[in-house]
Formats: sequence, C-alpha cells, structure tokens
Amino acid sequence: MVSSIVLAIGLGIFNIVNKSLILSSTGRSSQIAFYVADTGVECALYWDRKHEGFSTTVFATSSDSNPPTSGVVCNDEDIANEPWTISDQTGSAAKTTFNLTLNNGTCATIVISKEDSGIKTKIESSGFNTCNLSNPRRIERAIRVTY
Repeated sequence: MVSSIVLAIGLGIFNIVNKSLILSSTGRSSQIAFYVADTGVECALYWDRKHEGFSTTVFATSSDSNPPTSGVVCNDEDIANEPWTISDQTGSAAKTTFNLTLNNGTCATIVISKEDSGIKTKIESSGFNTCNLSNPRRIERAIRVTY
C-alpha cells in the first residue's frame, strides 16, 4: 500500500516536471522565432533604406521593377541569388517575397509591399524556430513594420 502511494506521488511529480520542461522549451523556441523575424525585418530595412551600390531600393515598387540578381547580402548570404517572388504588380505598387535561412537552422519569410511608387512600405517578417516544415514543434512569430 505504501509503495503504491509513493509510486503515485512520484508519477505526479514526474508529470509536473515533464510539462514544465515542455513549456520552457516552447518559450525558448518562441523567443528564437521572434528574433529570427526581427533579423528578417532588419535585413529588409537595411536594403530598402541603404541600397548600397543600387540607385534605388532593391525591392520591386511597380510593374517596371527588376530585382537584382546579386549583391544583396544578409547574414553572409546573397539573398538575391535565392528566388524572389514578385507579385501584385501594378503601375505604382508591388510585393516582393524572399526567404532568409540562418546558420542555426532557423529561417524567415519576408514580404515587402510597396505602394505609391515606393513611398509607402510595409515589411512583414515571419520567423520560424526551425526550417523543417514537418516538425510538430515548429513555431512562427511575425513582425510588421510600416513607414
């Protein structure tokens, strides 16, 4: 009888500790995903505002825009070499989407929306704690910047 009670208490404590570890791991993964999203925003802001070596922003602003094929470097990766998706193009607006993969196995998807020929900008960055789409513990956090 005593051993059954001790076993029940032990299993209860084990269950509490196990759930605490899962919660702690989820919080850590959420924080990682947030910082990856922030990295994506900072990359897009840098190349939208500074555009070193380019006469204007590197992102599409209208149907006449042509994205660069190289020279856009974030995290030691030339993101212009990766396929960019340009959509919703009109005479004065366009949307550019690209992915950023970091060395620690995390990644971000960044969408830059330009309106009024580039006067209005919205950057949406979704960060992921893992690039593995089938991981059941994959967490997404997003940041939006408008100016």
